[in-house]
Amino acid sequence: MRIAAALLGAVLLLPTAALAEQWDVRCPTDARGTVALTGSDGNWVATPQSSGPSGYSVEAIGGQPALVCHYQLFGADYRVWRRPPPEVPNCRAESWGFICSN
Repeated sequence: MRIAAALLGAVLLLPTAALAEQWDVRCPTDARGTVALTGSDGNWVATPQSSGPSGYSVEAIGGQPALVCHYQLFGADYRVWRRPPPEVPNCRAESWGFICSN
Protein backbone atom coordinates (compact mmCIF):
# COMPACT_ATOMS: atom_id res chain seq x y z
CA MET A 1 0.00 0.00 0.00
CA ARG A 2 2.84 2.39 0.85
CA ILE A 3 4.49 1.72 -2.50
CA ALA A 4 1.24 2.45 -4.36
CA ALA A 5 0.81 5.72 -2.43
CA ALA A 6 4.40 6.74 -3.18
CA LEU A 7 3.97 5.97 -6.88
CA LEU A 8 0.70 7.91 -7.01
CA GLY A 9 2.40 10.86 -5.32
CA ALA A 10 5.27 10.76 -7.81
CA VAL A 11 2.87 10.62 -10.77
CA LEU A 12 0.90 13.58 -9.44
CA LEU A 13 4.09 15.63 -9.13
CA LEU A 14 5.29 14.92 -12.67
CA PRO A 15 3.06 17.46 -14.49
CA THR A 16 4.21 20.24 -12.13
CA ALA A 17 7.87 19.38 -12.61
CA ALA A 18 7.43 19.20 -16.38
CA LEU A 19 6.05 22.74 -16.42
CA ALA A 20 9.08 24.19 -14.66
CA GLU A 21 11.38 25.82 -17.19
CA GLN A 22 14.79 27.38 -16.66
CA TRP A 23 16.90 29.52 -19.00
CA ASP A 24 20.47 30.72 -18.82
CA VAL A 25 20.60 34.38 -19.88
CA ARG A 26 24.04 35.70 -20.78
CA CYS A 27 25.24 39.25 -21.23
CA PRO A 28 26.78 40.53 -24.45
CA THR A 29 30.37 39.27 -24.49
CA ASP A 30 31.86 42.69 -25.22
CA ALA A 31 30.85 46.32 -24.71
CA ARG A 32 32.72 49.02 -26.65
CA GLY A 33 32.88 52.70 -25.85
CA THR A 34 33.99 55.48 -28.17
CA VAL A 35 34.28 59.22 -27.78
CA ALA A 36 32.94 61.61 -30.41
CA LEU A 37 35.10 64.70 -30.85
CA THR A 38 33.73 68.09 -31.79
CA GLY A 39 35.80 71.20 -32.44
CA SER A 40 38.84 69.05 -33.18
CA ASP A 41 41.46 70.21 -35.66
CA GLY A 42 41.97 66.59 -36.75
CA ASN A 43 45.07 66.03 -34.61
CA TRP A 44 43.25 64.61 -31.61
CA VAL A 45 42.63 60.88 -31.30
CA ALA A 46 40.11 59.31 -28.94
CA THR A 47 41.08 55.79 -27.92
CA PRO A 48 38.11 53.40 -27.91
CA GLN A 49 37.77 50.99 -25.01
CA SER A 50 36.12 47.62 -24.64
CA SER A 51 35.32 45.34 -21.75
CA GLY A 52 33.85 41.96 -21.08
CA PRO A 53 31.23 41.66 -18.34
CA SER A 54 32.62 42.36 -14.86
CA GLY A 55 29.47 41.78 -12.81
CA TYR A 56 25.77 40.93 -12.86
CA SER A 57 22.78 42.12 -10.84
CA VAL A 58 18.99 42.14 -10.85
CA GLU A 59 17.79 45.70 -10.17
CA ALA A 60 14.56 47.66 -10.31
CA ILE A 61 14.51 50.08 -13.25
CA GLY A 62 11.31 52.03 -13.67
CA GLY A 63 9.78 49.94 -10.89
CA GLN A 64 10.28 46.70 -12.84
CA PRO A 65 13.03 44.07 -12.60
CA ALA A 66 15.94 44.36 -14.99
CA LEU A 67 18.90 42.09 -15.69
CA VAL A 68 21.96 44.35 -15.45
CA CYS A 69 25.34 43.52 -16.99
CA HIS A 70 28.28 45.55 -15.65
CA TYR A 71 31.30 46.55 -17.75
CA GLN A 72 34.34 48.73 -17.02
CA LEU A 73 34.73 51.50 -19.60
CA PHE A 74 36.81 54.67 -19.24
CA GLY A 75 37.50 53.87 -15.58
CA ALA A 76 33.84 53.65 -14.58
CA ASP A 77 31.06 51.10 -14.24
CA TYR A 78 28.96 51.01 -17.41
CA ARG A 79 25.67 49.12 -17.32
CA VAL A 80 23.65 47.42 -20.03
CA TRP A 81 20.25 46.03 -19.10
CA ARG A 82 17.22 44.18 -20.36
CA ARG A 83 13.94 42.97 -18.97
CA PRO A 84 13.66 39.28 -17.97
CA PRO A 85 12.27 37.02 -20.70
CA PRO A 86 8.45 36.92 -20.36
CA GLU A 87 8.50 33.12 -20.50
CA VAL A 88 10.82 32.89 -17.47
CA PRO A 89 10.41 36.13 -15.48
CA ASN A 90 11.99 35.05 -12.16
CA CYS A 91 15.72 35.68 -12.46
CA ARG A 92 18.75 35.65 -10.21
CA ALA A 93 22.30 36.79 -10.87
CA GLU A 94 25.11 34.24 -10.97
CA SER A 95 28.88 34.62 -11.40
CA TRP A 96 28.52 34.22 -15.21
CA GLY A 97 25.10 35.77 -16.01
CA PHE A 98 21.52 34.97 -14.98
CA ILE A 99 19.31 31.97 -14.34
CA CYS A 100 15.64 32.65 -15.06
CA SER A 101 12.67 30.38 -14.38
CA ASN A 102 8.89 30.50 -14.44
